Amino acid sequence: MAKAGVFGMGELQASFSAKSNDGAHQLPLVSCVMPTYGRPDFVDESIRMFLAQDYPNKELIILNDCADQHFECTSPNVRVINSEQRYPTLGEKRNAAIEAAKGEVIAVWDDDDVYLPWRISFSLAEMKRHKTEFYRPEEFWAYWGEETLHDNRSTPGWVNHAFVLFTKSLWRQVGGYPIQNLNEDSLFFGRIHQRLNSSFLAYPLNQEDRFFVLRGKSKYAHMSIGGGQNPLNLTPGRYDLQPAPIADEQLREQVAELIQEREFARASPSSVSAETYRPLLSICVALKNRSRLKVDEDRLELFPNFVRSLAEVAEDLASLGELELVVADFQSEDWPLGDWLSDATGRLQTKVISLKDRFSRGKGINVTVANATSDRIFVCDADMLVEAVAVRRAIEVIDAGKAWFPTYQCLNRQGQPESWQDLSHGMVGLRRELFEQAGPIPEFESWGGEDDLFHEAVARHVTVVRERTPYLKHQWHPESSRHEYYANPRQSDYQQYKKANSRESLLDEAPAHRFHAIHPHWVGEVHFFANQRMMRPGIDHGSFEMSAERIVLKWDRWEPEILVWDESTQAYRDPVSGFRMREIPMESPGDLASESSGFTNPLVT
Repeated sequence: MAKAGVFGMGELQASFSAKSNDGAHQLPLVSCVMPTYGRPDFVDESIRMFLAQDYPNKELIILNDCADQHFECTSPNVRVINSEQRYPTLGEKRNAAIEAAKGEVIAVWDDDDVYLPWRISFSLAEMKRHKTEFYRPEEFWAYWGEETLHDNRSTPGWVNHAFVLFTKSLWRQVGGYPIQNLNEDSLFFGRIHQRLNSSFLAYPLNQEDRFFVLRGKSKYAHMSIGGGQNPLNLTPGRYDLQPAPIADEQLREQVAELIQEREFARASPSSVSAETYRPLLSICVALKNRSRLKVDEDRLELFPNFVRSLAEVAEDLASLGELELVVADFQSEDWPLGDWLSDATGRLQTKVISLKDRFSRGKGINVTVANATSDRIFVCDADMLVEAVAVRRAIEVIDAGKAWFPTYQCLNRQGQPESWQDLSHGMVGLRRELFEQAGPIPEFESWGGEDDLFHEAVARHVTVVRERTPYLKHQWHPESSRHEYYANPRQSDYQQYKKANSRESLLDEAPAHRFHAIHPHWVGEVHFFANQRMMRPGIDHGSFEMSAERIVLKWDRWEPEILVWDESTQAYRDPVSGFRMREIPMESPGDLASESSGFTNPLVT
């Protein structure tokens, strides 16, 4: 093995100390090493777990020696090495992966097990606290295809190799892994214990801090357990590795519960633990040419203005934690991000994923959520202006276990508020696990409809908070620029989707009546159609009866509601619940700014 400068505990401690002065990138680089063979779908899941880690300075090395399979991956901080020949032994393969690693600290990262988001940060903090070059937790979970996870302990008779952390210096000092296939890990540990003058090293931890789930029963045969059901996937071809949630629904739900339990045990929902590096919120955006939009003699810097507004929010909320912006850029050509983005972000953490596909907002958002670090997600558009109050509100609703679908103000060309966009579902704040349950967002290559479908899917899982906020503003641009970079005519993919899925939709009909409604549990529009059907756009459907004296709302999924005409407020009201609806004049669609006082959204006044 090549010789290099030794990086021991002294250098590791110094690297930790540098964080307070120079930021996250002075933290030691942790290299996660994943040797793999014939399990591409497990690799996709494992990439997702790596990207979800709350420690920022990390890399994942994937060493694939299935000669007929060529892996590619565009996810940030993921490096793929494809070997045309099979390594003779697993020991040689592990050594090759570590040799390729750039980090001072090595994390074993097996492709078929489960790593929770604090695996790296917690292990590294414990390594520092115990002043050791080798860290192994005393406890972990195991999954055997049952409804409950099993408690397990690290013991001398059980190698527990898949979740250890050690310095690259220590690996060199002991001569690496032995050149053999079986028991290479146990012999490697024997060398480490001898070097560190210990018979067995394992450190205690609280149950909520356990960060590893052994996948004892899985789709494929486990390397060391043999608990699988199917043979390895050796199908030849090129594989575009994409982050994916755990396919096993039962295991995925159990993992989500572990994450939630730790959050409840460790921190206030509106703050970030000082011992981890997970942002408060990840703002996810899909982008195509929004940085310098030419209109007459003007250059509209829509996306730069959006980033600058977020940088101000990040500064305002610095005492609570960091904000993260994740951008899927579909080869924007108007103003390369590398020319200006770093100057505009301030303390805002930023990830940019470059995509060569045809533009699809849905695809871009799906990719950014997969690469986001926080469990709180806010999907936004690149032409918005965001204020700190909106971010606080998003976090508040998300932490209440709900989904936030705000409506926003539209600015005119002079930058003045002009109207409300009450029909859009493009902005949404929600938990990552909820996004995965309801998603993915349809990856249409035409403008429109994907946000409405996703909104419907989310509403089937949790309570939706639908409200106006003046702290989100849409920057003016020509109508044509909404859809000029899509390959297909506007809403054509949505129409095909409806036809293919035999969907009932009222979105294509002009409503006979439009009402602005304030309900005890929601605020938004209700539309009545000539066929006696009604809907809250993208949320609920039903039928109605209407006369001059009263309205009966017959929801498909809820109990009927009766509202009577109130002459004093010129609205239909339920005197008991306070639910009220006022008709919107059809000649001024979408502009509700002129409504009289006493009928405004109490959440934003």
